[in-house]
Amino acid sequence: MLFKNDIFTFEGRRYRFLHADNYRGVAWVFALDDSNAWPISLPLAVTQRFSGEDTHQVMPVPQPSQAMLSKRNKAFERIRPLVENLHEVYAAESRGPLVEYRAAELQCSKRTLYKDLRRWFQGGQTPDALIAQYQNCGRTEVAVTVRRGRQPAEIYDLDNLDEEPQPGYQTYQLSEDDLRIFREHIEKPKEGYLHDVRLTQEASYQRLLEKHYTTVDGNGVAYIRHAGNRPSRRQFTHFLRKHYSLEVRLRSRKGDKAFELEHAAKIGSIAGDCDGVGHYYEIDATIVDCNVVSESDVTKIIGKPTLYLIIDRKSRLIVGFYCGLENASWTGAMQAILSIATDKRALCERYGVKYDPEDWPADKVFPRFLLTDRGPEFLGKNSDKIGNGLTITIINLPAKMAKWKPVVECEFKLTHQTVTDVVPGYDPPFNAKKRQGKRYDKDACLTMNEFFAIMLRTIIAHNRRPMTTYDAPIEEITARVQPIPLHIWNHDIQKSASNLTRYTEAQVRLALLPKEKATITEFGILFKGCYYTCAEAEARGWFIHARNTSQSDVMVSFDYRLVDSILVYNPHDKKSTLDAKLTPRSEKFSGMSFAEVDYYEKLRAQEAEANRQQRRQTTFEYHQGVDPIVQAAKKRHQRVAAGVSRSARKADTKVARAHALKEERKQLADVGQAVTEHNQPWRDAGAPPQSIQPASPASAAGTKSTAQRLQELRLRLQNGN
Repeated sequence: MLFKNDIFTFEGRRYRFLHADNYRGVAWVFALDDSNAWPISLPLAVTQRFSGEDTHQVMPVPQPSQAMLSKRNKAFERIRPLVENLHEVYAAESRGPLVEYRAAELQCSKRTLYKDLRRWFQGGQTPDALIAQYQNCGRTEVAVTVRRGRQPAEIYDLDNLDEEPQPGYQTYQLSEDDLRIFREHIEKPKEGYLHDVRLTQEASYQRLLEKHYTTVDGNGVAYIRHAGNRPSRRQFTHFLRKHYSLEVRLRSRKGDKAFELEHAAKIGSIAGDCDGVGHYYEIDATIVDCNVVSESDVTKIIGKPTLYLIIDRKSRLIVGFYCGLENASWTGAMQAILSIATDKRALCERYGVKYDPEDWPADKVFPRFLLTDRGPEFLGKNSDKIGNGLTITIINLPAKMAKWKPVVECEFKLTHQTVTDVVPGYDPPFNAKKRQGKRYDKDACLTMNEFFAIMLRTIIAHNRRPMTTYDAPIEEITARVQPIPLHIWNHDIQKSASNLTRYTEAQVRLALLPKEKATITEFGILFKGCYYTCAEAEARGWFIHARNTSQSDVMVSFDYRLVDSILVYNPHDKKSTLDAKLTPRSEKFSGMSFAEVDYYEKLRAQEAEANRQQRRQTTFEYHQGVDPIVQAAKKRHQRVAAGVSRSARKADTKVARAHALKEERKQLADVGQAVTEHNQPWRDAGAPPQSIQPASPASAAGTKSTAQRLQELRLRLQNGN
């Protein structure tokens, strides 16, 4: 839809929508980029599918002179009868006679009226479109040197000071070619002054002279031209500053983001779009410049902890924090968000800090918006849990835009200033750049728990401390609200509480912890290589059902840092969760993280693959030894059993088995005799011990007779007697 004076683009040309004739179904438009244009008609249906880009009209100069206004009034009076009857002026066949009649009436040329009408249509059909544009008058000239300039002082010959001084050189006269060289040299990609932050003005000027203002003498040696025959440093600097503003130079050399962060004007205020406490929370992480030591061995330095802070933008109240050894990641950010709902009494008692409920007015109160940078912890899928589970909108600010969350950024500096002279092992940032600086990290003696207790007291002190630079609104000034974060929060929460939500620690934990599927097996709830169980699952027979029917899936929440327990969502009660612990089968993983378990599971899989290969190799060697025996037996059978039916093979099984048993016993007896002889070394030494007598012939005969009797007994049994 187009309105009067809207500008739209049609077939690559810009037009101004002048008038719609609904009766005839046409629209009158004016081509803006054609100096000889007149209104033309288009089908109204064609223009209806466009939307206006803007309603730009020729704006008058901010302070027009009386002469400019007089010119406008005279021009409008000339065409007033024509613009009052625009329907006939639009059409070319009726416009000519009207203009000719008006020109004769005023005794002016038709060209003057045509020029006024074009300006009227082009400028938006208002009287200000006819204002005189005197600011565009005059000849445009290149700003070259105008043959003037103070001549330099007289020059003395240092080798002969008795002679009269020589007059100084003449000022170099810049030409258009010089200005073109300046511009190309300054704007040269990658090497010019505007594109290389390492290049100073002096260095850029030196390169300019070396490249464009040198002379080669008769010996082929190049020299930079003397003063007066080349542009001076002041001329180059003047051109640079005149044609390239400070903002253009800074943006081009350092980039837009660095300019906005370090050099842009600070005109606005963060309180402008803040509706009150709880509207915006700012969160960010930093590495504390303080080393801590191990709890188990205080002689071991374990590095610098990570600090997450969550601050209310309106009151500057620190509402959440995390201080620990986790890197800046989702795990640390999750702990900081969870701290908003953590039991503050238990927290203070754990670290020996006096608990006062007045110090924690924002306990369990969550914001409407959470401002973060573009860190990986808030760009991944994990951060979606904040919006889905806690109905908080996350706003990821552009990169290098720390000034859009200045409260938390400044609080990091204030926190460091607070602990600088308190904490041993604090290593100031400037010391890292100092050559052979003092090793403050060697003084570290605080454990992580002790440092956390100090940071807890630091946060409480910040929330109680008056702010010297707080820009209080009029209502707080009249209400005599002290510029203290606690007081500002308590004063403003009365009108903001209805827009905020409170969550318990359990609700926040369930919302933030990652959720995945686990499998119910006969050994327990299998999740990431670990088996879990709980009383509810055993009572309901989950594992018996999995063994005897089929396995099933169940949703669980877990903490990446520890595998000891998981939260199981009860499929029989959607509102309850079950706390599952490791089974004895998986207790070997107790105290580990899921990443460690995954590592060990990969090692086990690699070992299983190696064992699988060894099993195949062993089976292969077994087959190599067995297959020849089997093949030989098959060939022998085919040769011996030719003509014998398969059923006849088992007719004499009993007799054949007795005979085979007899042969087996003979072999075993021989083996036993060999073992006996091996265990009696005196047989090889000569005479036997005196306690052992050799067998008599009678006993030998008795033994033979017994063997004969056994043989006869076997024969009778075989014959069925």
